[in-house]
Amino acid sequence: MKARTLTKTGIKIFLTLIFSFFLLTSYAQYENTSGQKKEGTVKKRPAPQKPRRWFAGGIIGAGFSSYSSYVEVSPLVGYKITPAFLVGTRITYIWNSYEMPNGQRESLNHYGISLFAQYIIFKGLFAHVEYEALSFDYFEYDREWINSLFIGGGYMQDIGGRGFASFALLFNVLDSPDSPYVNPIFRIGFGVGF
Repeated sequence: MKARTLTKTGIKIFLTLIFSFFLLTSYAQYENTSGQKKEGTVKKRPAPQKPRRWFAGGIIGAGFSSYSSYVEVSPLVGYKITPAFLVGTRITYIWNSYEMPNGQRESLNHYGISLFAQYIIFKGLFAHVEYEALSFDYFEYDREWINSLFIGGGYMQDIGGRGFASFALLFNVLDSPDSPYVNPIFRIGFGVGF
């Protein structure tokens, strides 16, 4: 009787070991022991991106009053010295319309170049300073260089990681009667980093 019990116990142990072996084997096959990773099972960290220091874009500006109006188009290029401090240059074309003393309007074309600096103060809010030299078109085809110094600020919003849009409110502190600008100056800008 003891031999029979031992045999039954041995068979039970043997069957348990066999069953366990099949379970472990099927589990090991499920776990992919080939060394190759299945796609989608391991989350990969995105590779760190290089900071985009250079940027290019443009500005559209406008000003209107009872005697003068202008529209400005200015492509620009700049560089981020730090993530918060930007410098750059832009070229400017301005179409300007004046009301003459006799009541007729005269259209003029001006062009120039400027250097600017921006400092991002807090979450897209920035301070802006800019010097511009503008070749001013007078009525009789004479030109004169006019200097402007713009001071103000605005808001910049990232678009899609590489792009940006900005809105600025500036004042020309070197305003003169010959200046094509009318304070305050509103600018809308767009650009992309590379």
